[in-house]
Amino acid sequence: MSNKLSSVIYQYRNYKADQVLTHTQLNETIAYFEDQDRLSRIALTGVGIVHGLSISKRGAEGGDQLVVKQGVGITTDGDLIILHKALSEEQPKEKNISIEELTFTHFRLFIDENARYSPYFYIDEEQVELWELCNEGDPDAKPLSELANWDNKNFLAYLECYPKREDICGDINCDNQGIEQIARLRFLMLDDASIQNLVGLDNVLRQKTKTTAALKELSKLQLMKVVHTPQNSTSFEQIDNLYIAAIKNGNTLDEMSKGLEQIVEGFGYIFDQDENFQSLVDGFSELIDKIFNQEEEEYNFQQYRYLLARDLINTFNALIDALNELDYWPNPAISSFPKHLLLGKLVNTGSRHGFYRSPALGDYDQAKNKIHDLFRKMYFILTSYQIQTEEGLRIIPNGKKQHNSHFPSIPFYYSKSEELLSEWNGGSPSISFHYSMGNNPLLLEYEGHDSYLIGGHLLTDGESTFQSINSMISQFGLEFKAYHLDLASNQKELKKLLKEHPSCSSLGGVPKSGTYILLSYDNKVLADLSLSYRVVDETGLIGSSHVKVASCSYPWISSLKYLNNLSRSIKGSVRRSGVQPKSYRLAINNYTINGQKIINGTVTLEIPFEEIYNRRMHAITEALNERFPKGLVFDYDESYKRFVITRPYDDEFSISFSDNTISINKPSYTYTQDGMVKSDKTFRLEAIRCEELRKYREATYLQLQSEFAPVDKDDDYGEFKGKWKQWNDLIEDLKADSRFTGNFKPRIPEKVSDLPGSVQRIIRSVQSALASSKIGHKLYLTGDWVNGSWASIEMINDYKNATDTNDLIFRFLRLRSTLHGKDQASKASLVVVLDREIDRGEMTRTLEPFTEKADIYIEVPAKRGQPRGIDSIEKLQL
Repeated sequence: MSNKLSSVIYQYRNYKADQVLTHTQLNETIAYFEDQDRLSRIALTGVGIVHGLSISKRGAEGGDQLVVKQGVGITTDGDLIILHKALSEEQPKEKNISIEELTFTHFRLFIDENARYSPYFYIDEEQVELWELCNEGDPDAKPLSELANWDNKNFLAYLECYPKREDICGDINCDNQGIEQIARLRFLMLDDASIQNLVGLDNVLRQKTKTTAALKELSKLQLMKVVHTPQNSTSFEQIDNLYIAAIKNGNTLDEMSKGLEQIVEGFGYIFDQDENFQSLVDGFSELIDKIFNQEEEEYNFQQYRYLLARDLINTFNALIDALNELDYWPNPAISSFPKHLLLGKLVNTGSRHGFYRSPALGDYDQAKNKIHDLFRKMYFILTSYQIQTEEGLRIIPNGKKQHNSHFPSIPFYYSKSEELLSEWNGGSPSISFHYSMGNNPLLLEYEGHDSYLIGGHLLTDGESTFQSINSMISQFGLEFKAYHLDLASNQKELKKLLKEHPSCSSLGGVPKSGTYILLSYDNKVLADLSLSYRVVDETGLIGSSHVKVASCSYPWISSLKYLNNLSRSIKGSVRRSGVQPKSYRLAINNYTINGQKIINGTVTLEIPFEEIYNRRMHAITEALNERFPKGLVFDYDESYKRFVITRPYDDEFSISFSDNTISINKPSYTYTQDGMVKSDKTFRLEAIRCEELRKYREATYLQLQSEFAPVDKDDDYGEFKGKWKQWNDLIEDLKADSRFTGNFKPRIPEKVSDLPGSVQRIIRSVQSALASSKIGHKLYLTGDWVNGSWASIEMINDYKNATDTNDLIFRFLRLRSTLHGKDQASKASLVVVLDREIDRGEMTRTLEPFTEKADIYIEVPAKRGQPRGIDSIEKLQL
């Protein structure tokens, strides 16, 4: 059987009145219009199963049935396939398409003797084994139950087309009737081996399978987050190492390179006509190696390579989105499935045709060009990377593309490149650091502007650049605050800033209403950081003046010799009796300032001996300052070997310590502004030595304004006064309530079965989906469910309308509504920690069905000491 579109007629005759027509003329005219009709379908609509034509098995009294639902399909030869059946016995040639389904209860062997559908039904000239679906009463029909594993066969719709054999003519002359063309729709079954022959001949299906597999393997990528701390960011070499470690430890660039190879393998047909494409692909690895794998001993601006990597990853992720949106199939091969449609298997594992849309149904060229542009953008990002040091200071507005086609802007660490400029925003005009004179973008108002990019500052004079930035802020009305810290003289201030504002990050600029921190060494600018908010208290880094401060020194409760012996025990022999301690245990029994309690009970600090060994008393004073950041300042004077307490001059305080490292019966020492007391007796008359210090801190006065300045003052002493304490007390009381103790489920769960049934069902559904995904992970429960502040559906239903208003649960639910505005049940808060970062995309798709029922967060494995959110919160591993 030959395909109709294997040869196409592009002309037909225009007939004259009373003209005698030959069969050739008539057939050419019919063929012309038929060819145009078929070409219109495959070129302007598409090929494959448009909708429906689904198969299923239905049980019935007489035996199982195969059901085919109504639908529409188009073969690559342009045949339109719709389910139909004979209108009536008197009109067998007319068909009824107003049916919902066809059902089959029997089968019979199918011999391809009429159309000879080669090579599709043939291997080495031998027909493969085929079974046709039919019904009782059809010739040679047998019940489906007699065909072994019939419900595991592959199903297809086959349009059998052939000319009817000539027979003896009737009353009308044969020459007047013509030869009838048969087109009979059959439904066939094949084994797996036979279906592979069809798939092997199907260019469209094979290409679709290839692209689908490639997309499934692709996952969006993210760089490791850089967290600046006082310990890892006090020198430029540390900052450099921090960013290069974030680039390399996550293997993100390696994953991106592998992803590009998968794209080339799966979607190469998109780039067949692009002569420069292969040269771009070949250059990626070399460029990445050249930029990111340099072994530099000195500072080398790695934070800007990190920003370059971020731009690359964002473009790669946009490329994945563009590939997912490309669902057009131009010029489908006519030989792919000219007279059949694959319907798959009953269990959805077999080969089944989808619908392969024509480019006429969308903007194929635009979608294809977008993919080309993103590839070129990645290439030009790499070729254009260059740290600018002689361009002069410039600030340009920036934002997101969805808000303004001019954004994002091109930052300073790219050289002036017409190629990058043309590809940066997909052909839309872009704001560039290298704008021409007279076109300063700060003179214009841009919708969607949410940040600023700053460049031309590196290796310049720090103080001059800082003043220039402030001048531009005033001149152009820019919405951010700038600071300048020099690491040669302000290292202490930088540590304080990073400790108080751990969200400092490198953006190549600063968000609107944010804080920009210019960093230099010996007044030469080498880096910058930013915060997404404006530092209100200006980090307490400015000047000193007239706040009166007292600094008093005392003996410490433990001798240095004692501390030395304790700390050396980690490297010496184990104690002969008792438990070998591993930490210095310092109990703070009482702590007040001006009569205000700082603690409500004993607080115990455990300082590891290793820290004592390395830092002696400074490890203790730092632990105290970190535990009580809003209280006295503790220090140690090495020259006099004395413990130092600093306070506002006129303040009164009392703080009691005891050393419980070896024994809990050690005496308690109380320090006050007047002296030192041991177990309620004066320890030593000369124990205290004080001096007056005068300091001015703006932060102190900001705190005074915050705490004492009247705001909307009236007779109301506060709507929620005392209720937060009541809230915490209720949470603790519920833990000991009889309904959560004994044989009842505890308030703080230790396993899934301890949770209410409504939450158990959600979690077990999530666990089942995770197990089926076969992705390595750990699952944790967090939030209200592990700190005891949860409210379940069962609890709310049972107690929300309770008449006993003193009942603990009723009071808890009512206060929860007042303070938090929550009347509904607590959602399960789940954290999934992946074994591999590359599985994030697949895990996101796996968990998407559960996001309405639970709050789900995905974290990647820790990399070389990088902190994770899950490590700092209460949790229960499930």
